[in-house]
Amino acid sequence: MKRGKGACYSEHSVLTLLKIADFAIIDELALEFGLGLNVMTGETGVGKTIIVEALKLVLGARASSELVRAGAARATLTAVFDSSDMPEQARGLLEDAGVECEDELVMLRSVSAEGKGRISINGTPVSAGTLRTVAEHLVDISSQHEHQLLLEEVRYPLILDEFAGLTELRRRYLDEHAHWSRLAGELASVEQAGKNAAERMEFIRFQLDELERADVSPGELERIESELARLKHSVLLEERTRSASDLLSEGQSSVASQLAQAKAALAQCAQFEPAASGWIEAVERARIEAEEAARDLALYADGVGSDPERATELEERLHLVKGLVRKHGGSVEALLERRDEMARELETIQNHDETIERLQAELGDAAGRRRAAAGELTAARRAAAKDLGGRVEGELRDLGMGKTQFGVKVSARDEAAWDESGPDLVEFLISPNVGEPMKGLAKIASGGELSRFMLALKSVLADCAQSFGTSVFDEVDSGIGGAIASVVGRKLAELASKRQVICITHLAQVASFADLHVRIAKGVKGGRTVTSMESLDESAKVEEIARMLGGERMTEATLAHAREMLEQSRR
Repeated sequence: MKRGKGACYSEHSVLTLLKIADFAIIDELALEFGLGLNVMTGETGVGKTIIVEALKLVLGARASSELVRAGAARATLTAVFDSSDMPEQARGLLEDAGVECEDELVMLRSVSAEGKGRISINGTPVSAGTLRTVAEHLVDISSQHEHQLLLEEVRYPLILDEFAGLTELRRRYLDEHAHWSRLAGELASVEQAGKNAAERMEFIRFQLDELERADVSPGELERIESELARLKHSVLLEERTRSASDLLSEGQSSVASQLAQAKAALAQCAQFEPAASGWIEAVERARIEAEEAARDLALYADGVGSDPERATELEERLHLVKGLVRKHGGSVEALLERRDEMARELETIQNHDETIERLQAELGDAAGRRRAAAGELTAARRAAAKDLGGRVEGELRDLGMGKTQFGVKVSARDEAAWDESGPDLVEFLISPNVGEPMKGLAKIASGGELSRFMLALKSVLADCAQSFGTSVFDEVDSGIGGAIASVVGRKLAELASKRQVICITHLAQVASFADLHVRIAKGVKGGRTVTSMESLDESAKVEEIARMLGGERMTEATLAHAREMLEQSRR
């Protein structure tokens, strides 16, 4: 895919193809996408939103067999990305998963009617978690549902950090916070253990003494069972091994005797046949090995006699070891591991005071490093908050919310409340009307306002180094119309100069800005409802925009209006 038209797509992967087969009401569909603004339009109910749901699924959303088209064995979804400028985070995740990636990334996901699924990236099977994690660095989907995420205040610090490029400061804080949390948990555990130390120590010492007295060794069960089997069958073993020894070396008909006769017979051939010397050597080796085997078997037979006392001893040992194994994990290995764990725990309890002092010192050091990292993160957030507020307020002004004030407030939280989001309470505040006090966005924003807030944020974040290569907007224009709809279209076009944008819209004002315009339609084929698509040329664009302006009845006036709207959008 060429990267032209002045667009800034470095460090971005863009979606080039989405193939859908046997998904919901779609039997088979292949959607090709380009750079810039890709718009999908169509009448209500034709399946536009289903396409977004298909994209979500191939990017790692939860699968369900209910999504498989009725009568089909499986739904198959494929997303192809131009990955020549893939973000390093995504490339690292792929390498960790063993996926080879050059200039193209193919994500494939299938879901059977029985609910079983298969996932692969470039032909390499991966988990749904890996698929989702990789996709999170490639595509950002905004729908009416995703707009509600602006109501989740826990996301505000993440948005501010992304805007300000605070990845490294945030990572440092998270590392220090994780280290502090681990030590705090360990200290709490040791302190709790200390409250019942005497009782716990007595219990552990009893169990540990039992295991140490037993002195179970690796592989002991197998050795006991093997020796018991020999003792129980000692009579048979003595009889069979002595019989085998006699057959090998006792009497004129023994194997050794017959091999000696064979050697003598071959010796008479030696003067006539040069090869006979080799035969003689082979027979002699066999005779020697037969006699050695006979001696070994005779010795074994002499010593294999019955030993009832040893058998009783082994039975008792077997009973003891099996009882301990059942009690401590089901295997000798688990038993030995448990013995070592108890020894360590006993040592910890015995050194309880020293352990607490050590952990308290380490926790104090960790708390100091966490405070230092938190201080740097807070300072950077406060410096960026005013800039983010001003930038978003400017975007809202363009989107017809000129009287709306927007601000970002960063305030300190009590240290006991610090978590993965950081040490700060980050609030998005708005005042929709002049003279009204600023209040939390989550408390007073309407659905239509949330859509425009989301678009404003996406526009601001598009300039960030960590922004996505592809943004998908599903009816971001919900609740707006008229002149503001044209502004939204222009904003989407501006955003599309920095990243690929795919937009589902019902507004002609938005569709008129499209670089690629796809019309989705629904029809009947073979007695079944199917969804189809068509990439529109210039004349078809005019007709589709006219339909969106005036409904099914198309007049010269609506066609002229559509042409004028397209010309204005290009200007």
